[in-house]
Formats: sequence, structure tokens, C-alpha cells
Amino acid sequence: VTFCGGGLEAMGWSPEQEVVVFVDCTLNVVTMNSAYDPINEVSLQEDTFGDREFMSVGWGKKETQFHGSEGKGARTKKNEEPVEVDLGSLDRRVKISWREDGELFVVGFLGPYGRAFKVFSKEGALQFTSEKCCGLEVALGWRPSGLWIATPQVLKDKYVVALFEKNGLKHREIELPFNRAEEVVEGLHWSNDSEVLIVRTFKTSSVKSCLYFYTIGNYHWYVKQFLEFDKRILGVQWDAKYSEGRTLHVLLENGQYEVSRWDFAVDHSTGQARSDESLVAVIDGSQVLLTNFRGVVVPPPMCGFTLKSDRQVNGVGFLRNPEAPWDSNCFFVVDSTNKITFYQPEFTEGTVRRLAGVKTLPKDLELGPGTFSHWLWLRNDLLIVADGSNFVKIFKIAEGKLELQLSLEIGSPGDRIGCIDSVSGNAALIELLTGQTFKLTLERGIGLEESTKLPEFCEQLRVHPTGKVYSLRNRQNLYANGVKIASDVTSIFLTERYLLFTTIAELKFVDVANGDAIVGDRRVERGSKLVAVVPKAARTVFQLPRGNLEAITPRVLTLCLVAEHLDGLEYHKAFDILRKERINLNLMVDHNPGLFLENLDRFLKEITNVNWLNLFVSDLQNQDVCREMYGSNYAGREVPAIDGYSVETKIEQLCDRFLSAMNKAESNERYILPKITCYVKKGLLEQALQVIWDLKKSQRQEGAAEEALKYLLYLVEVNDLYNVALGMYDFGLVLFVATKSQKDPKEYLPFLNELKRFDEDYRKFRIDCHLKRFEKAIENISRYADDEPKFQEALQLTIKHGLYPKAIVAYRRHETYYKRICASYGDHLRQNAKQTDASLMYEKAGDYAQAIASARNAVDWGRCLRLARLAGHAEDELRRLVQALLPAVQEAGEYRAAARLAKDSLKNDRQAVEILLKDHLFEEALLEADGDLVDNVIRPNLDEYLQTLTQKLQAEKEEFLKHKDRLLAVRVEKERKKAEPHHDEEDGRDVEDCDLYSDVSTVASSRHTSSSGRSGKSHRSSKNRRKHERKLLSLKQGNPFEDIALVDALHALVLRICGPDRQHHIRSVCKVAIELDRLGEAKAVQRDYGALFGLVRYSLDAIWIPEMVVPGSGQDVEATAQLTGDLTQVQNVQHYAMIKPHQRYKPDIQSISWQFEVLK
Repeated sequence: VTFCGGGLEAMGWSPEQEVVVFVDCTLNVVTMNSAYDPINEVSLQEDTFGDREFMSVGWGKKETQFHGSEGKGARTKKNEEPVEVDLGSLDRRVKISWREDGELFVVGFLGPYGRAFKVFSKEGALQFTSEKCCGLEVALGWRPSGLWIATPQVLKDKYVVALFEKNGLKHREIELPFNRAEEVVEGLHWSNDSEVLIVRTFKTSSVKSCLYFYTIGNYHWYVKQFLEFDKRILGVQWDAKYSEGRTLHVLLENGQYEVSRWDFAVDHSTGQARSDESLVAVIDGSQVLLTNFRGVVVPPPMCGFTLKSDRQVNGVGFLRNPEAPWDSNCFFVVDSTNKITFYQPEFTEGTVRRLAGVKTLPKDLELGPGTFSHWLWLRNDLLIVADGSNFVKIFKIAEGKLELQLSLEIGSPGDRIGCIDSVSGNAALIELLTGQTFKLTLERGIGLEESTKLPEFCEQLRVHPTGKVYSLRNRQNLYANGVKIASDVTSIFLTERYLLFTTIAELKFVDVANGDAIVGDRRVERGSKLVAVVPKAARTVFQLPRGNLEAITPRVLTLCLVAEHLDGLEYHKAFDILRKERINLNLMVDHNPGLFLENLDRFLKEITNVNWLNLFVSDLQNQDVCREMYGSNYAGREVPAIDGYSVETKIEQLCDRFLSAMNKAESNERYILPKITCYVKKGLLEQALQVIWDLKKSQRQEGAAEEALKYLLYLVEVNDLYNVALGMYDFGLVLFVATKSQKDPKEYLPFLNELKRFDEDYRKFRIDCHLKRFEKAIENISRYADDEPKFQEALQLTIKHGLYPKAIVAYRRHETYYKRICASYGDHLRQNAKQTDASLMYEKAGDYAQAIASARNAVDWGRCLRLARLAGHAEDELRRLVQALLPAVQEAGEYRAAARLAKDSLKNDRQAVEILLKDHLFEEALLEADGDLVDNVIRPNLDEYLQTLTQKLQAEKEEFLKHKDRLLAVRVEKERKKAEPHHDEEDGRDVEDCDLYSDVSTVASSRHTSSSGRSGKSHRSSKNRRKHERKLLSLKQGNPFEDIALVDALHALVLRICGPDRQHHIRSVCKVAIELDRLGEAKAVQRDYGALFGLVRYSLDAIWIPEMVVPGSGQDVEATAQLTGDLTQVQNVQHYAMIKPHQRYKPDIQSISWQFEVLK
């Protein structure tokens, strides 16, 4: 392929294995493809910068440019001088490192001025050359994200890892915690996600090797882990598989091969009491950075307190189930030699508690050499730790010593422990890398049992006190007891009631007690992760992608905190939170109305700020905010019934109770403003003004009334308040309000001066008319008993505004005026076609003629007769009145009443019988008639009607059979058309052309139909709607909806033929016919009706087929159309949906005893 005479110095494949780079001994860089075909060859010794060399645009020297926060002193500031090194003593090895995307690679080599590096494209073209920096060493590592190229550098007074940009310019550096004389950097290894940088070193005084794990946050580099090996490391490699996470492979010179997996975790206290300070510990080399988030929130790398150790720190853990005298803030630190030191934090007293320091507990313990992980301080005297395999070690802490109680194997020999979490003070949950979990119990002996099998290994495990297990696969799936409840989850935090989790840009809340339902969410900055949630508080702390912190108070947690305060009767704390977080203050009551009402006095004592009380009363609403606004926090809540309290009248009831409590208070004068607020909230502005006016007149406090009025003007519009004051008829109050409201005197003084000229009652009348309180105006002016002009004024006001009921009551004791108002009211009612009411009013006015006329127009014949007798009409006048009433009564269909009038009032039996026969009431006519009338009137009329009835029954039979046969024929024709080819297209055209679908039914669309039906048009006028209904119910042959019209007609016909009224009528007619010796005709009528009744009854099943019953409602139509896959059934659903719902079912016919045995 190619020939390198002097041999090779280095080679390296691109990440996608498409390009390979060689550097030979003459420092030539050769790039080849995967088939080893040469692409390019460049010499490292060429004195060129590269294709992308910088260009000077002549912006002046550095000394004349802006230097930012460094100030002018930066002009003379010199760079740190590197250590001068003899080139002959430098390492001549060549290093190659590829960028993760395979587009660029860097080559480090020894140049004329010391070590340097050059950046090439994958085609082998030189792009950049590093700036001249003395002290660079061999190791080289390009961050996979492409941001920095890392290489060690020896400076005069420190040893660093220099970070260069791809253009060769130095960006920043990481200061190493050792000097080069002690340790030498041998390699730099970035994790695949660019989150972790491993600095590999070897000791100069021994054969030991070390690994330093660095991460960056908020532009600060942290040493998170330190591993020391007794042998030299031959190779370090991060696993390339994404599914393996941050898996590290280490090979030692003695052949030992180690694999370890690393994940980020937040070490924080887990207590749920108020004593827990939400303490978070951050490892940074030999330091532990501590911050109590209950008291302070400081941006990293700053902290509340720094704890220093003699050695590198590898682990921190908190006490999970504390017992006195310790609490959940106690923690332990594990250093690189597995030495454990226990600490108890100390906090300052005051409103803001700060971490003042830590006290070392008398437990400085050594575990000895070994690989330990997953530390769990279960309780005061018990420590659980995994030993790097599938064994857990349980240590007893007693008298300052660490005693190994048990070494317990978990799972099979090939398994590895991935996570341990506390269940209780006597139990822990252990997860293997296979996803299998085990419950370890330490009560009454040691027990181990298999628990939930997770679908996959989850790096984070949280156990709720109820026993529910939440697990998270990093940045992937969230599980509850092994059941997936969310995906794309980036972090979780478990509290007493909620599980909080974040996705890319959202924070969500899972209600642990409510079936893991998501009850709330909110937007957060993209990439934010949960750090801590302060227990018994609402503060939630996130770490943003750049490393800074952000604290918020989510509404869900705030409501929980408020609920705890309210249950504990801590009204001041609850109110303060609600006010600051702008939460509806009705929650104070609605959370537990009974408890609040019982402790109303306590509420008033705790809320000493009058403005807070005003705000609370102003915010009251007649609604339950726990059910509407904040329902997610109160799911499944049941409020017991409270006597005398309801949500609909909450404002009125609470204001009444507040007023009662404030009036009983010893210092009730301080409640002046809350009282005013209560009255305003109830709409009682007069009472509110009265409180101020009483305060003004008492002169107990200088300027108190003015301040109260100023506050009231803030609540009520000035003109409204002025009108209320005017309506109280107190001119002193009116002037007080007007002068304090900045109204122009020209607006009110002329009117007030005019009112002063009137006497008191008429002044009130004028004021009420001005305020449009017309009913009160009538009441005031009615006090003038014998003043005709005043009455005329009142009457005109009554007529203009329709105040008749009020005027009738006001003038009840003045008979003359009372009757005149009743007469006017009667005229008003008659003009509005309320004849009966008008008749009553005319009667009250003593105008019987008009009363009788109105009753006659209302066809109230009984009232007409009674009024005529009251008016003293003679018998002849009564008969003329009855004679005039008879046609109207008959026209109204009241034949029995008309017959009664003819018989009783006119003494005309023949006319009474004839009226009854008009309505075919033969039985009643026979009862009223004598022998001559029976023979001369009833018999002929009966004979004629029997013949007519027989013909009518025959016609109804023919009509029924006609509609029935036509309906069956239409259905047969439709079935025939459906069986024909191309039926779908024709039917689609029919539907498209039809605009008759009912607005109350839903015509469902289907993917099977060739065209969709038009939706109902709600904008149709009533006239057009009736027109379309007539068209739909047309019995014309060929109508697409003829079957629907036939069903409508048959439904009406069946009810008419077989209804109970028809059956009673047939029996009555046959009975009279038998009595009058018309047996033949009666038998024919009974026979014909019986045949028709049976025909109709046994034809119902043929008319009302099951397909008509399918669509019971619009929703049923849509559901049926969606579920069925049969085109025919879909079309039937659409078609029969246009039948009126009550006509889709066959009529329920009840047969009564209408037949006579003698006629059978």
C-alpha cells in the first residue's frame, strides 16, 4: 500500500472507521481511506499555519484596545512564564486525537520551539497550528463535542491541563492538585458525552497510577472521583456503546482488567420534617461544598460552607432514618483510602438559617482497601455498602468502631449491584444491573426477598414511605413499580406527597396517592434538572445546563404548604404565602370551611394587618376554588355538610360572621375599614356610609372618618357613592361625601338647594325619582292622602314605569285613589291581551261592565255570570249574556259547559242536547233528554253518526294499509338498489345533494363513503327550517326520504286509531246504540273497529324494524359509524338518524275493555 522507511510514530482511525492517519519517523502525516488508498501527505515540519490562517484587519495593538474588567493594568500584564525546558529532554512521541464527528483530527509533536500540535481535516489538509506555548506535554485529548483540545502544560508554579480551541489558541486551563515532580500526566480521556474528563497520571516515586475524574459546572472544574492503582495503567477506554452509559475499561500492567460504570447523582438530605435543611453536598477534590437550600441559594462553585479533608473525597451520604440526638442533616464523607468520617452540621439561628460549620462525630472509621460504592447510612448505627461485585456488606457502628455484621450475596455470581435505596429504618432495596430488585430486611434477623423486576436497569431508584418504587433510566423512561409512567425524563425528586420529574423543558408533578396521575406541570428552562425540594416548604431548586442554580416555588407545592398551615391553624403564615404567591384567598375558607368558621376569632387575632383583612374580604367569591381553580391538589376531596353554610351564599354568610365577630371585639374601632369592606361586598353601601357618618359625628378619632371615606371611594365609584348618600336623605352626609370626592360644586349645589324648598316627603319623592328608585318614590308620595295634583303625579309615574303592583299596595287605604289605580291597571292589562287579569282589576275598581267584558273575551263564562249577579243584572239580561256566550264557549271546545249553560241558565233542554250531540257525547245527551228528544233528536243523530263512523273506520283502514304497503315496497326497492353495482357512487350523490339532515343528529363521516354529507346549518331561519321539514316529510313517491315520511304518518295514525280516547269513544257510542235498539249498527262498528285495532297491533313489528332503533342519539350515530366497517350499516345509521327519536320505537298500545259481549 505504502512504504515508511523509518517506521511509524503513531496512527489513529477516525471514529466512523473511514479514514486512518499515520505519522512516520520523518514527521510526515499520511491519510488513507479504509481501503488504504492514500488521500494526502503533509509534513509536520513545514512552517505554515494552515488553510485557515488568521488575517490582521489592522485594529491596532493590544495596548490600545479595551481590556474589560481587568482594567488598564492589563496593558502591562505579562503572561505567566512557562518553565524553560531543554528541547533535548522533551518527549518526542507523537499523539493523534480525532474529533467525535470525524471531520478534524489533531497531531501533537515536538517542534522547533517545543511541543505543539496541528489540526487537519479528514482529507489530510492542514487547517490550524497551535500558538507557541512552552511546557506542553505528550498527552492529547479532543473533547467529543468539539469544543476544546486538552493537553498537559507545565508552568512556572503550577501544573495544568491546558484547553485549546480548534484554531490553536489557548482558551483556559485546569489546575491540577499536584506538581509534576510528584505525578506526571500520562493520558487524557473524555467520556463520550463530553461530561467527564479523566486525567491519567503515574507517580514518579513508585509504580502507582492514578485517575482523576473532572467535570465542569458554571465554568468551574470539579474533581469528582480519585482512583489509585498499585500498578501502572496500560490503557483506559470509555465504552463506545450508548446503552452502557459511562462505562470505563481499565487495563493494568499485571493483566488485571477492571470495568466500572459511573453516573451522576445529587447527594442531599432526605428528611421530610421542618428540621431538614435540604442540605446538598458537592464533591470537589479534597473538599466538600455544602449548601442548605432552606436558608440560602448561592450559585456554584460558591457554597454555604466548605469542608476540607486530608485526602481526595470519593463519597458523601446522608443519614436516611435518623434517631435522636441526630437528624437527617447528618452526613458522612468517604475519602480515597475508604476512611469514613461522620459529621453533624450546625446552623445559625434567625429568620435565614445559614450553615455555620460542622461538628465531627466520634466515628472516624477505616474500611480498609477495596472497591466500595453505593453507600447507604440506613440509621444511626447501621451502614450498608456494595463491594464492587454482587455482595453487600452490612456494618454495625458501635462505640466508635465499624464491625462487619454480614456479607450477603445478591443474585447470581455474575450479577452486579447498580443501586441501593432506603425503604425504612429496617429495610433497603437493592437493584442489580439486570433490573431485578431485592428487598433486604434487618428486623428480627436478616431477610432477603425478590421484589419488582424492572423492565431495564435504572440508574436512579427512589422508594416512597408507602412502599412504591420509582425508578429512572437516565434521560429515558420513568417507572412506578415497574410500570412506565413517563418518557424522556431527565431528573426526578421524591417528596412526601409528590414525585417531581423534569423533561427537556417541563416540570411535572405526580400524585403518589392518586394512582400516579400527573396533576400539574409548568415550563422550565430547557435542560434544567432537579437538585433539591425543601421539605415543608415550596422552594424547588434546579441546576441549569450551564451549571447555575434557579429556585422556584411551584404552585402545586405551595398549595400543599398552605394546606398544612391551615390544618395547623397557622393563619398568618398561610395568608402571607397566599398573598406573596398571588393565590386566590378564598382557599383560606374553602380548604376546610367548618374548621375556618370554628376558628374565625383566631383568624382575626392572627391577621393583625387591617389591609390584609380588607384584601381577604374583597377577594371572597361564591365559588369553591378547591374544586375549580385548584382541583388538582384536592382530587377526591369530600367536604362534610355544614349547617348554615353553602358555597352559593359564602360571601353573605362570611361577611355577616365577620361583622358579628368584629363588633364583639374589644378594640373594634380598628376594624372600621374591614367592616366597610364587608358591607360593600354585600352590596350594602348605605350601611357602609352609615358607619363612616357615625364615626364622623362621634369625633372619637381625628380624621378617621375622612380616611374611611377615602378608602370607600377607592372601592366604589364616586358618582355611585354620591347617589347612595343622596338616597339616605341626609344632606349633611351628602355634602360630606361630595366635598371629599372632588366633585364640582356646580354639579350638586343647585340641585340640593332646590330640594331644600320642598317638605320632607316630597323631597324624598324627588330624590327617589332622581335616583330612579321609582318604587320608593311611589311609597313616599302616597303619604299625601287628599292631594289630587300629587296623586296625578304618582299616577303618571305608575303608568310610565309600570309600577301598578307597588302603587296598589301604597294606596290600599285610600279607596278612591286605589280604585283609580286598579282601573288604570285593568286598561294596561287589557291592552296586553291579559283579559282575565284585567277583569280582576276592573272588579277591584268597581267597574263591573268592563270586568264582564274582559271575562267574556277570556271565555270565562263562570266569572261572567258571577260578575253579572254582583252587578245586579235582571234575569233577562243574564239570559242575553248567556246566549251571547254560548257560541264562544262551543268554539273553545267546551261543549259540556255550553250544554250546562243552556240547560241551567236558559232552561232549554233541547238546545243543551243539540250542543252535546255536536261533540258526539251521546251518553250525556241521553241523560239530559226526555222521551220526545230521544226519538226526535238523538236517534236520527245517532243513526247518521253510526254510518259516518263506519265509513271513517274503513277509510282509516285503507289509509293504514296504503302507507304500510308503500313502506314495505320502498324498503324492498332500497335493498334491491344496494345489491346493484355502482350503488356506492349513486348513494353518495344522493347524500351530497340532500340538505335535509336534522340539526340534532350527527351524520358521521366514514373513510368508506365516496363523499361526506353536509353539516347542519344552524343559521337557517325558522321559515326555512319548517320548509325543509315539510319537504322531508313529503309522502310524494320518489322522495329519497319517503320511508321516513311514511313512518311519521303511520306513527300518528296508530296513535289516533288505537289511543285510549278512541277506545272509550267506540265503547260509549256502542253502548248508546244498544240502548236505542241499534244492535246491528253497533255490532258493525265494534266488528270493524276490532278488526282495524288487531290489524294495526300486529303490523307494528313490520313497520318498526330493529335497524331504526340503532341511533339513539347523535353520539350513538357517530360511534356506530366509526365502529362499523360495513358501508350498508353506516348508510342506515345516517339515514335513520333523521327520524325523530320518539318515532324510532313502535308505539306502546294499551287495550282497555271497550267491547261488549252482546255485540260479539
